[in-house]
Amino acid sequence: MLLTLDRPKRIVPGVGPANPLIVGVGEAPGAHEIAQLKPFVGPAGVVLEQCLHAAGLIRSEVYLTNVIKERPGANSNEISPFFNGKTFSQAGHEYVLSLYEEINALNPNILVAFGKTAMAALTGDTRITKLRGYVLEPVAGITSCKKVIPTIHPAASLYDRKGGDKGSLTTKEFKPYLYRLVIACDLKKAKVESELHELQRPDRQLVYQFGSVEEVMEWLAYFEQQPRVCFDIEVTNYEISCIGFSSNPNLACTIPLSGRWTEWEELQIWRGIQRVLGNPNSVKIGQNLIFDTHFLLTRCNIRVRGPIEDTMIAHSVMYPELPMGLGFMGSVYCGAQEYWKDAMDFKNIKGNS
Repeated sequence: MLLTLDRPKRIVPGVGPANPLIVGVGEAPGAHEIAQLKPFVGPAGVVLEQCLHAAGLIRSEVYLTNVIKERPGANSNEISPFFNGKTFSQAGHEYVLSLYEEINALNPNILVAFGKTAMAALTGDTRITKLRGYVLEPVAGITSCKKVIPTIHPAASLYDRKGGDKGSLTTKEFKPYLYRLVIACDLKKAKVESELHELQRPDRQLVYQFGSVEEVMEWLAYFEQQPRVCFDIEVTNYEISCIGFSSNPNLACTIPLSGRWTEWEELQIWRGIQRVLGNPNSVKIGQNLIFDTHFLLTRCNIRVRGPIEDTMIAHSVMYPELPMGLGFMGSVYCGAQEYWKDAMDFKNIKGNS
């Protein structure tokens, strides 16, 4: 007869500087972490150090910890006793509250959530593949820090994964080394954000309400004179419901078209749009302009003239294996810009526009 003895739980504490600017939060310790009683010392920790160096950081600058401080089970990926993918159990919630106390005592400028479990604990949201790279606000229990950047867990880069759930980085096989590039991009943003304690969103002037057609024509006359003009169309039921223009990163104008104007007013607006897009001396910038220019020509008889710079093509030339959608590109290039894709219900874009 074998006699089994209950062993005390081995708790892995957080490790790092006493006054860190950046706190990285993982999921739970694995076998290597339990053996050394330090977070991120196994294979995932090696990947993390590589990503930190690529972002211009070193490990000693970052305080590292986990949501769950004990190993969940023999399988280090088995987190279900504490977190089922959406909510925390009672035992998991106790660890989350302890994590809040740990963070509040450190008073960092930015938190990096590695993986869905950490993101759920720090932000209350679990959409890691959609919101990674964006600067989010923490849950109410965290009072000493105002910014969270979720990113992929370094362990995900250690083995092949095939995309499944909607919003993942790809629906095809995603090569593990690409996760490391994404993590490094997110850590670069964390380094920039760590310079300020406050959350500072970009200050943008967005114009989308007009009292008269004369106001619209004034804006179109303004964009007609700009040397560089960004534009984008939204199409519903094979007709353009609105068109947007921008001449610099902090100014944009969206003009509603369908059902908003009289026939004569809409005619004036379309002529103004033609003068803006038909100006051969201005550079036209946009995302996937192959679609926009073709639709404008074949449906509206508007020919876009002048040099064209396509952000999707430029991004795909630099990173041909990464996603090319605006949601992903915004997470990489747009600083502290909050995630905007949920701001409008695209099923009813006419009414929203």
